[in-house]
Amino acid sequence: MRYGVIGTAVLALAACSKAPNAVSVEKLATYDVEPSAAAPVKSASAANSSQPISVAIPQMAYSYKYAFRLAGDAIAGAQQTHIALCDRLGPARCQVLALDSGKSDDMASTGTLKLRVQSSIARRFGQQLQNSIAKAGGRALSSSIAAEDVSKDIVDTEARLRQRTLLVERLTDILRTRTGKVSELVEAERSVAAAQEEIDQAKGWLGELRGRVVMSTIEIGYQAVAADPGSPRSGLAEAVVGSWSTFTMGIAAILRTLIFLAPWALMAGLSVLGWRGLGFRLRRTRDAQP
Repeated sequence: MRYGVIGTAVLALAACSKAPNAVSVEKLATYDVEPSAAAPVKSASAANSSQPISVAIPQMAYSYKYAFRLAGDAIAGAQQTHIALCDRLGPARCQVLALDSGKSDDMASTGTLKLRVQSSIARRFGQQLQNSIAKAGGRALSSSIAAEDVSKDIVDTEARLRQRTLLVERLTDILRTRTGKVSELVEAERSVAAAQEEIDQAKGWLGELRGRVVMSTIEIGYQAVAADPGSPRSGLAEAVVGSWSTFTMGIAAILRTLIFLAPWALMAGLSVLGWRGLGFRLRRTRDAQP
């Protein structure tokens, strides 16, 4: 009998490990008990009317995205302004996650910034971001809000955590108060260790889910203002740049040709000079003979 208790607990832990999302249901025995005279029985409708129905508030994880366009040389300053707004809130309410900027012609032409902001002030903070861009002479291209309902994930993780904790307590109590075969005790200890590892993982995942509810992510994109292709100044500049590029390419092609032909021209010139010198000597020798 005492061996069966340990085996049953180990099997229960193994079953829970195979089906982490399953909820164990215990059947309770019912008995007919006469109601006490001093305690009158209330009708079901009266009991339901006296107790308000509890409504669970959905746990939402929000993420915000903004895209701004402004002058290329003002992007770096706009990023620093947004970081300063975040630092002003403090690390408990705003955190900088990532910063990136791409440069072209000594001016920042693109940039990104990722922040984590307290959910209760995220929308107001987004309005401050747009106001700072307007002051810098830019404008907002797009903005979006996405929400993910993580209520089910939180409830499932909490239920799984309670199951594992209860099983660990039961197995630990069995190992402490009862005796059994060495193999059964070793298996029970392994099951306790595995369940404890799952408890730690569930706690970490639960903390991450709750953190996503409390703190929202904000992704910001910066784009430089592009030159108007239809303006005369832009067309003239493109013509000058294209002409200079063609000229330099022609000069480079000529130089490459000269460099390639120079050794062969030198060898040909030396051959001609040598042949002429040899002919001159032959003529002198022929003229010197009587």
